[in-house]
Amino acid sequence: MINQGGTITLLEACKILKKSKRTVGRYIKNGWLNPERIESQRGTPEYRFNRNNLLKFKKPEKTEQTRPENDIITLLKDQLKVKDEQINQLLERSRETNILLNRLQNQLLLTGDKKEERKDREAREDKKGQGINGWLKRLFKRTN
Repeated sequence: MINQGGTITLLEACKILKKSKRTVGRYIKNGWLNPERIESQRGTPEYRFNRNNLLKFKKPEKTEQTRPENDIITLLKDQLKVKDEQINQLLERSRETNILLNRLQNQLLLTGDKKEERKDREAREDKKGQGINGWLKRLFKRTN
């Protein structure tokens, strides 16, 4: 229903824009829509919209909003380049991690071998000492 001044009410504006009252209220608050503010017969404030302004504000249909194919292809190529760089960085980090783990594993293996060698050395030293001491013990038949 168009009023005397050729203006539209809030409800009609919502129908034209296909938006809720709350959304249209946000548009007004953000300054995207500038309706006239008038007082109703009850004394409450009301908004009146110009039809031409609403139609200009209304977004075009989705088919008109889509980007041209070249823009989409360019965007996707850029994203692929970024993802390829990220993958290469992750692969490099994985390689470095494997190198560090390999070094750590080698250190652990070397430490384990040294412990076994120490045991062998202790056993050999005992045998060397037993040679002279063992002969003396047998000679005097002492036991410690």
